[in-house]
Amino acid sequence: MSTETSRSFVASPARAVTGTRHPALTIAMHWMTVAAIVVAVAVMFVRDAAEDRAWRQLLLEIHRQLGLLVLMAAGLRIAIRLRRGLADHAPDMPAAWRWAAKSAHFFMYGTLIALPLLGWATTNAHGIPLTFLYSVPLPRLLSPDSEAADTLTDYHVWLAWGLLALVLAHVAAAIWHHFLLRDNVLRAMLPGRSAPRAEISSRPKEPTRAHAGAAFVRMRSK
Repeated sequence: MSTETSRSFVASPARAVTGTRHPALTIAMHWMTVAAIVVAVAVMFVRDAAEDRAWRQLLLEIHRQLGLLVLMAAGLRIAIRLRRGLADHAPDMPAAWRWAAKSAHFFMYGTLIALPLLGWATTNAHGIPLTFLYSVPLPRLLSPDSEAADTLTDYHVWLAWGLLALVLAHVAAAIWHHFLLRDNVLRAMLPGRSAPRAEISSRPKEPTRAHAGAAFVRMRSK
């Protein structure tokens, strides 16, 4: 991202809430990205434990394809966010916390872009052409170079640990919003249909036994 784009991405004010949830496409891409990352990581752990060469190659190819899916989804989500903005489901959050959240999102998106690109470049440096879904040939980012491949592999692993740290912080922030701030930040991104907290709190409460008993005593005393 350019400097001007990154500044607008981090500093642009959030839109006023126009609904209780994010658009269905945004929710779907969010959880698709989560699933792709989880499976991609699990596949590499299984690959490390596997001994059969064919299985190891298959698992590595699955990891690469999932990485390309994450790259596409992240690029699309950035484009949608820059074009449409993002609804504000925590309007009472202090400005400093809001800036920290926007900065964390900026680094998260940057990592989701950089990590697959590093994997792509590493694959090319190993002299392996990359295709998307075994049908769409992708351009080479690097010429074959074994030393560059080893260096990029290290960078890829380090950045993967960085992504893990960002994901854990993201999850912790979502839990904090839901259970401590009690706003709609988490609910707005959950799949399915869920009522916002404001709507739940505004519903009339059913009378308790104590209220019913008090009403009965008043009626008898009249």
